[in-house]
Amino acid sequence: MTVGEVRVIQAEDVARVAVGDGHVVNALTTEEKEVIVFAKNDGHTSIQIWLENGDRLAYQVEVSASETRRERYELQSLLRKLPGVEVREVGENLIVQGDHLSDRVRHQLRSLSERYGQMLDLTDNQGWDQMVLLDVQVVEVPRNALRQLGLRWGDQLEGGVNAGLAWEQAGKGLLGRPGETVVPTELLHGGMQGYFGINALLSARVQALTEIGAATVLAQPQLLARSGSTAEFLAGGELPYTNTDRNGNSTTQFKPYGVALKITPSVQTGGAVRSFIDVEVSSIDNSVAVENGPPLKTRRTTTEFNVQSGQTLVLSGFISREQSRNYAQVPGLGSMPVLGSLFRSERFQRNETELAVFVTPHVVDASRPELQERVHRAQAIVATQFPEANGLNAPLGALGERPSWALPVLPLSVWLALPVSTDESEFLKEAEHG
Repeated sequence: MTVGEVRVIQAEDVARVAVGDGHVVNALTTEEKEVIVFAKNDGHTSIQIWLENGDRLAYQVEVSASETRRERYELQSLLRKLPGVEVREVGENLIVQGDHLSDRVRHQLRSLSERYGQMLDLTDNQGWDQMVLLDVQVVEVPRNALRQLGLRWGDQLEGGVNAGLAWEQAGKGLLGRPGETVVPTELLHGGMQGYFGINALLSARVQALTEIGAATVLAQPQLLARSGSTAEFLAGGELPYTNTDRNGNSTTQFKPYGVALKITPSVQTGGAVRSFIDVEVSSIDNSVAVENGPPLKTRRTTTEFNVQSGQTLVLSGFISREQSRNYAQVPGLGSMPVLGSLFRSERFQRNETELAVFVTPHVVDASRPELQERVHRAQAIVATQFPEANGLNAPLGALGERPSWALPVLPLSVWLALPVSTDESEFLKEAEHG
């Protein structure tokens, strides 16, 4: 039964009726032939009916709230779990209020308002999500130097960074090595397990290879993005391509090349960061000649991953192979038909490099001291390298005051009447004195 519902129980010669909980239901008899049961409130109770012949009838009654009240209880229970949300009851409706809510909470509120008609959303329309600092390093390393780092993409678990698949016996727990941060997978124990470890000395080893010239850092951006938004980065340029249609009309288009990066981070519950990353590294291929423009050699990957804030993900496997043949001979003697091979040497050279992408997301807050320190450090670098731009960081002066680097404020007609001058001091004097 639901609250407000009425049921009739047919019974002949009713002598007495007893209700276990009168707050839940109420029972009345009419002409000793039937019992009328009224559902008052939600709950569980029993009804006992005695007949004149001594027989007894027993009923278990469960009363639930009406559909509207049930939905309201359900909605209130869901809203209480959302941080920063205030709920007030006004008649049959629920008023929801809140400021500085995250985009995730606002998305949940929109879904609830579509499901429950009695909900009135009065929250702030502007979402406030956490920021994610993405520390990215794109490095091209010779494969022999990469092996020195301990990078093994497969089933070998050795030093440095390891990634691949390993077998584990049931109940043995996670695979791990000293000095590494192990990221567990969601697979069941007792089967094939995903393994991923980061050695604390990896960054130092990459830096050492870079300093001695064994590795090349193609890009090292630090991108700041709001949770759920996309950060893009391109270090390179654009190549012109000429296309000609059937009528002979030619058009020029430009295609970007270099290191292109696109990352969409999303902060999850518990501080984990879920990111969608798209990395592309392209360069001009001079080995092939085409009419429209130079072709590009492209290495690209797209993936989605979960890591904790501060942990590093390594993407690798972008292998590039180049072969060359070098000749060295004694002038004159090396070109002899028969004995020339004794006076010349031929050497084959094979160069293999592998591209590795290191991504380290950090969940940051604008009020955290380390982020403010980054801003101050960047301002100090700009002030040192570009002293003429110090006024960009200075606060605006009072009305009538301006820094020495600022141009005078004059009407447009005065500016148009000024003569052209290559001397900056003469230009300012003419501008000020009209």
